[in-house]
Amino acid sequence: MRILFYTGKGGVGKTSVAAATALRCAQRGYRTIVLSTDAAHSLGDSLGVELRAEPINVHPNLWAQEINALHELESNWGTVKQYLVDLMAWQGVESIAQGELSVVPGTEELFSLLQIKRHHDEGLYDVIVVDAAPTGETLRLLSLPDILRWWIGRLFPLVRNLLKVVRPVAKRVTDMPIAEDDVLASAQGAIDSLSEVRQILTNQEICTARVVMNLEKMVIREAQRSMTYLSLFGYAVDAVVVNRILPPDVDGHFAAWRAMQQEYAPLVDETFTPLPILRAPHFRREIVGAEQLSQLADLLYGESDPAAFMYRGPIQRVEKTDKGFDLLVPLPFISEDQVHLAQSADELLISVGWHRHRVILPQTLSRLHAQDAFFEDSTLRIVFTR
Repeated sequence: MRILFYTGKGGVGKTSVAAATALRCAQRGYRTIVLSTDAAHSLGDSLGVELRAEPINVHPNLWAQEINALHELESNWGTVKQYLVDLMAWQGVESIAQGELSVVPGTEELFSLLQIKRHHDEGLYDVIVVDAAPTGETLRLLSLPDILRWWIGRLFPLVRNLLKVVRPVAKRVTDMPIAEDDVLASAQGAIDSLSEVRQILTNQEICTARVVMNLEKMVIREAQRSMTYLSLFGYAVDAVVVNRILPPDVDGHFAAWRAMQQEYAPLVDETFTPLPILRAPHFRREIVGAEQLSQLADLLYGESDPAAFMYRGPIQRVEKTDKGFDLLVPLPFISEDQVHLAQSADELLISVGWHRHRVILPQTLSRLHAQDAFFEDSTLRIVFTR
């Protein structure tokens, strides 16, 4: 199985690229599904068909799906949500606010990712193409399973033990809703499933991300940040896509826009090498339907296989040294003064900008102390000594 995860700043043509990739995979004989995890779905518009929350066959060997985030939330978090609604109703919270406050912000889209696990586990498709939400939202979603797992791992044992003692007494002295075992089990099951999604998406033997951009300064910078944060959380990137390149024969307003693009083109080559850089021109009309998507796929991939691994870069690893061990974490486009580290027992907290990643250290490192950290090219080397 192969999973291709397309992300990028909003408006760069990410959905068209994902749809074109899925169509080309299907044309090459792969049983392929393309699914949208973006709350503002446009995948159906790109394919020229009306999609539903369940996969439908749209072309030979190609299925498509626009995930219903609210349905996924109710299916996977409904028991917990209902308990929180009951608890807030007991506290006198107005009914309109109960539903809003009972959901952790972002979890609607987060549970959409469980459809990736479903298709991975069922094994009905050779290729899964994910049209993800814009970069910032995607990165938040990809980091949430780690955060939730960390809290659940610490709070749930305490809560379970406390409720065993408190629940019988509390029911006799108060009418406050007390969480039953099914509520805790439902929450634990949802977190476990999200952790499995994370394991699938960080499995570099089957899944890689591809970042879509345009030749604009802000978009290129956003793509750089995406590369940094994807690497921070262990997601492999095997290509970048430069979309909507204006042709040489444009004039007027577009001639100035073309000149700007030409100015930034070398920056993309310098910045993202050795990653393969796929390029596609700006189409004269909207890319809708199989014919135009197939043309886009021709320009992006030519005769090559879109499902192939286009680049195998460095991954997080541990190296033995004379004094202990070093942990190597690839972090492109970042400087040493932007990284902050904190260690607590078997956990290492790596902070880059607004993003924090908790690394559960292997046993060989958990008994050691992070003594130093420095960059070698684009890799952060963290030195652990006894």
